[in-house]
Amino acid sequence: MAGGEERGKDVANSARQGGPDAPDIALALYQALRMHGSAPPAKTAASLGLTEAQAEVGWSELRQLGLLRAGGNAEEVDSVEPDTALMELLARQREALRAQSDELSSVVTTAEVLIDRYRPAVLRETAEIEVELVTNRNRARQLTFDLDAATNKSVSSMHPGPLAPAEILSASLEQDRGLLARGIRVRAIYSQSNNSAPRQRKYLADLAATGAEVRLTQQVPFDLLIADSHTAVVLHPSDGWGPAVVVRGPALVRSYVAMYEDCWLRSLPYSAKPSNSFEADGELTEQHRTTLRLLANGLTDERIARKLGVSLRTVSRLVSEVMRDLQAESRFQAGVFAANRGLI
Repeated sequence: MAGGEERGKDVANSARQGGPDAPDIALALYQALRMHGSAPPAKTAASLGLTEAQAEVGWSELRQLGLLRAGGNAEEVDSVEPDTALMELLARQREALRAQSDELSSVVTTAEVLIDRYRPAVLRETAEIEVELVTNRNRARQLTFDLDAATNKSVSSMHPGPLAPAEILSASLEQDRGLLARGIRVRAIYSQSNNSAPRQRKYLADLAATGAEVRLTQQVPFDLLIADSHTAVVLHPSDGWGPAVVVRGPALVRSYVAMYEDCWLRSLPYSAKPSNSFEADGELTEQHRTTLRLLANGLTDERIARKLGVSLRTVSRLVSEVMRDLQAESRFQAGVFAANRGLI
């Protein structure tokens, strides 16, 4: 006991001479509690001649070491045996290590599931993706025949135009007839401009006559062929079989399929029959005459649409119908024919 009191006096003297270190303060407070038992912290600090700030440094270290606990009364604190504090420290460490081990086990289990189940599925999907650039004309031509042979359900295509040479169109018709004979659905989207010249109209009529589903739209983004939703061929604009990019695998092809379906829904079914917008006696309707006059005056389709109060698609249809009825190869020729016949 005497040693504890002496230690307290030393701490007090040190405080008066410039302030003791935290370990000295903590040890003095601890020994005071050991000698006198539970006591309010302020009373214990006062007995050692410590200020409130100095005492708090010591109390903080004792709490960190686990050497303090609640005393008999709520405002009192008491000391804890060093061995007891050590055992509690080791117990907390064991619990922390056990929790860390459980967390590590969970991480390992999750990693195994990701590696064994999900990563292979993604790798398989990626492995199915293939992009090929075909630059050889004969290879590009053979590619279309290979696709036809491997197709089981449908072939969908879109063509911005102009149409290919007659011999290529003839071969394409034969391919489509073969597909339809096998029960395969054949769809094709063409630009409205492909319905203007006689040769182009004849091809579209022949294609529709085979049983293929043909639609026309104002604008086709690019030349595309899709086989069974698993292969897409982006064709280079040319006068025949030119370079092509071949995309295989549903992960990429589904984007082309979605774009094609959107274009299909926005296009109009092709009909080889004259439009009902013509009058029964074969004369042009007033709307067609107005369209021709505006064309002859050099107005663009956009300005014609605003003048008539109709959509751009309607203007494209009107022009296409006029050219078809007049058997004109171009818009300029349609204007000449209409003027010669006194239609405008």
